[in-house]
Amino acid sequence: MYGGTLMNTLHGLNEKQIAAVTHKDGPLLVIAGPGTGKTKVITHRIAHLIREHNIRPEKILAITFTNKAAEEMQERINTEIGEPHGSSVKAYTFHAFCVKVLRKHALKIGLSENFTIFDQELQDEILTESVRELSLNADDYPPWLLRNIISDAKCKLQNPVDAVDETDIYDSETIENIRSVLQAYQHKLDEYDALDFDDLQLKTVELLGVEEVKEAYHKEISYILVDEFHDVNRVQYHLLQLLCATPARNLMVVADEDQSIYSWRGSNPEYIDNFRTDFDPRTVELDDHYRCSEKILRAAEEVISRNPERQKQHTLRTHKDAGRDIFHYTFDTPIAEALGIIHVIENLVKKRSYSYRDIAVFYRTHKLADVLAEQLLRADIKFQRILPTNSFGEGNSKSILAYLRLIQWQLPQDLEQAINFPETCIDDLTWVRLKWLAQRKHIAFIELLRNIEAYAEDVGPLTRRNVRQFWTQLENLSADIQDAKIDKIIQTLFDALERSRSPYRAEELEVIEKQPELPNLVTAQDVLYSALDLDEPIQITACHGIDEYCAAHIIHQTLETYLDQRAELQFLPPDENRPPQLDNGVHLLIGDFEELGEKGRDTRIILIGNPAGTADSDVIHLETEGVRSIAALKLCQRLINRFESPNMADMVVYDLETTGINPKTAEIVEIAAHRLSVIGDEVERYHCLVKPPGGHIPRAATRIHQIEAATVKNAPGIEMVLPEFSGFIQDRILIGHNVAEYDNPILARDLRRYLKSDLSAPHYDTLATARRLFPRQRCNMGALAEKFGIEHDRLHGALEDVRVNREIFKELIKIDAYKREVKSLTEFLPLVGLGILAKTEARSTEGSRPEIAPTGKTEASRPEIAPTGKTEASRPEIAPTRETEASR
Repeated sequence: MYGGTLMNTLHGLNEKQIAAVTHKDGPLLVIAGPGTGKTKVITHRIAHLIREHNIRPEKILAITFTNKAAEEMQERINTEIGEPHGSSVKAYTFHAFCVKVLRKHALKIGLSENFTIFDQELQDEILTESVRELSLNADDYPPWLLRNIISDAKCKLQNPVDAVDETDIYDSETIENIRSVLQAYQHKLDEYDALDFDDLQLKTVELLGVEEVKEAYHKEISYILVDEFHDVNRVQYHLLQLLCATPARNLMVVADEDQSIYSWRGSNPEYIDNFRTDFDPRTVELDDHYRCSEKILRAAEEVISRNPERQKQHTLRTHKDAGRDIFHYTFDTPIAEALGIIHVIENLVKKRSYSYRDIAVFYRTHKLADVLAEQLLRADIKFQRILPTNSFGEGNSKSILAYLRLIQWQLPQDLEQAINFPETCIDDLTWVRLKWLAQRKHIAFIELLRNIEAYAEDVGPLTRRNVRQFWTQLENLSADIQDAKIDKIIQTLFDALERSRSPYRAEELEVIEKQPELPNLVTAQDVLYSALDLDEPIQITACHGIDEYCAAHIIHQTLETYLDQRAELQFLPPDENRPPQLDNGVHLLIGDFEELGEKGRDTRIILIGNPAGTADSDVIHLETEGVRSIAALKLCQRLINRFESPNMADMVVYDLETTGINPKTAEIVEIAAHRLSVIGDEVERYHCLVKPPGGHIPRAATRIHQIEAATVKNAPGIEMVLPEFSGFIQDRILIGHNVAEYDNPILARDLRRYLKSDLSAPHYDTLATARRLFPRQRCNMGALAEKFGIEHDRLHGALEDVRVNREIFKELIKIDAYKREVKSLTEFLPLVGLGILAKTEARSTEGSRPEIAPTGKTEASRPEIAPTGKTEASRPEIAPTRETEASR
C-alpha cells in the first residue's frame, strides 16, 4: 500500500535494532547510548508500522525535544517512506504538538483560539515591568530568577504563586514580593491573551483532562514514539500518560540516562524507572556504537562512570579502530587555558604541517570563548567564530517584530525600536526627554506618546508630528490586520512601512541637504522665532512664478501646520513686482522686487530673491543664485529645529572613578558633576573624593585615575556623600560616558544600599550615541575629544572627564540636530522639485546652464528632486516581496 518491502525496512540494521523496529503493539523501552542509531530505529519502526502493518501515517506521533531534531526526523521519515505519506506522520517537539492541540480545542478550557505565545525575551519584559510597577528593586528580583521559579513550578504541574514557598528563599518579605510579582505577571498574561512556553504543556495537560478531548486523541493517535525520553519532566511524562490509549498503550521511548541534559528544567532520568513501573515495557538495549573510535569511547565512559547517581552498567562496543591518542591539559586560569590552546595550535601548524583551517576548538558555552577569541586576536591568528544566530533578533527583522508586538500588546519596550524604523524620527536626547517628561507628569510613557498633542508646551512641533503620524499608522495597521493570517499581516506592515519611507534616492536629496549654509539664515530664523514668540503679524508676498509660489507655500504651510500660526499670504500677478504696504511685523518677500516702498518703523523684512534695488540695510537677504523654494525650505527647517532645541537646565553631567572595572563590585573613590544651563554651560559643579569601604584601592585602579589609598584616607565614605550628591542631581536627566553599563549600576546600587532609594532618572549615554553616529570608529572619551577638537588634561579624573564629556555631549546633540533638520519637512520636497524644474526650464530658455548647487555635477548628471518621472524599480523596497529571483 505504501511501497517498499520488509527487506528495505530492515536493511542495514543489527539484531537488536531489528528487535526494536519489528515490535508492533504494547509499550517499548529502547536503551540507546550515543551513536547506537536510536533515531534510525525510530524512523525505521515508523516505516515498518506503515509498510508491514498498514498503519495510516497520520495515526503515528513522533516527539523529540528540539526543532532541529524534529526537522531531521521528518526528513528521515520522508526519505524512508517517500511523499506524501512521510509528511503525514506527525513529527513534533513537545511544545509544537501542544500548540496544535491548544489551537484546536482552546475554547474547552476557556482560552482563546488566537492566544499569543510569549518567548523568553517577552517573558522577561513582562516580569521586569511587573517588578517596576510594584516599586521593587529590579536587581533584587532579576528576570532569570523569577523565570526559573515559574518554569520549575509549571514543569511540576504546580501554580507558581503557590510554589514560591518551596524555593530556597527564606526571607518572608522576599517571598511575599515574589508572590506579588508572579500574580502581576500572570494577570498580564491573561490581559494579553498570552501563554508562556511552560503554559503550552501545562494547559495541554489541563485540556486532555477533558474526557471528550482525550478520547478524540486516543482515536486520532495509535502509536507514539519519543526520542530523548531521558530529558522529559513531570508535565511531559503526564502528557504522554494522558495521550496513551488503554489497553494497547503503544508508547515507544528511546532513552539513555547518561545523556540527560535538561535537569535545570525539571527533567530526571528517574522517569525511565517510572516508565518501567507504570508501563511494564519490553526493553531492548542497543550497545553497538557506530560513531567514535575506541579511545574516544572509552574516555567518555571513564568520565561518565564517575557519576555517583549512575545506575547503568552495560558498556558500549565499537567496531572502529583504536584511533588517535587523547591529550588532557589542566590550567589555572582562563587566560592560561587560552594561551595553552594557542600553543597547541601553533605547534600543529608550524611543526606538523597542518593549516589553520584544519583546526577546530569546541567549548561548552559561547561565553567561555570570549577569552580565547581575544588571545587569538593578540596572537594574530585568524579564525571564524560561530555565534548563536537568530535572524529574528537582528537588524530589520528585530524592528519588524517590535512593530508587530507593539500592534498586538503596545508594550513600552518595543516603542523605540518600532518608532525609529525604517528611518530615525526621534533622536536619543529627545527620547530621553520624553521619558523624563512622562515621569514628571506621573503618567505612563506610552500614554504620553498616545496623547502627545496635549504636551505642546513641552514637546517640539516636529517631534509631536512624528509621534502623531507614527501612532496614527499604528492604529490603522491594528485595524487593517484584525483576524488576518500572518502572511497578510506581514504584507500589510511592509506596505505601510514602504509608504512611510522617503521616495527619494540619497543622491537626489543631496542636492538639498548639501547646499552650503545660506548667508543670514540664522538671523532670518531668529527674526521669525521672535515674531512667533511675541505673536507679531507675519505676511508672505510672492512675485509671479512657479518657484516663488512654491517657496511661499512652503513657508505658509510650515507656519500653519507645525506652529499653529496664521500668516497672510499674497501672490502677485505677472505684471506686478512691488510689495503691498509693509506694516509693522515680519514680511517675507519672495522674488525680484524693484523696490520695497514704505515700511513701518518696527517692520522687519526677509527677502528671498534678487537684492537689486533693495539695498536697505534692514533687509535680511537669503538669496543665492539658486532656487527660492530651496531657500524657503532651509529657512523653515532651521525654524522648526529651533523649537526642538532642548532646555539643558534639566540635565546633569556626572562621572565616577572607582576601585575596579566590574560594576557589581567596584566602589566609588571620586564623584563629580556639572549642573547645566539652558544652553549647556556649567552652572554649578559638584566634586568629592570618597573613601571606599576598607580604604583599599588596587594598584591597577590607581594607575588609571592616580588616586591612592592615602589620597582618600581622610575623605568621607560614600554613605556620607550620597545624600549631598543626591540633592545635587535631584530628578534631572543624567548624562555620562558609558553610564548605562558602568556608572549608573554602581550609583544605583549604592543609593539602594545606603539611602533605600532608586536611581529613576532617565539617562543619556554619550558612548551609546557616539557608537550609533560613528559605527566602526573608536568612541572612547579620548577619541571623541580628538574628533571634536576638545583640549583636555589627563583623562580619568572625574572632574576633567565631566568637563570633556559635557563638550562631547554638546557636539553629539549638534550632529543629531543637524540630521533632524535636513531630514525634516519632506512633505514639501515635491514643491521644491517643481521649483527646481521651473528654474531649470527658465534658465534653459535664456540659454544659460543652471547651477543650482556647487556640487560639481553637470546638468546631465544632476538628479531631479521631483519623483514624478521615477520608476518603481529605482526605489528601494523595505521587504523583497516584489523582487524577482534574478534581481536578488
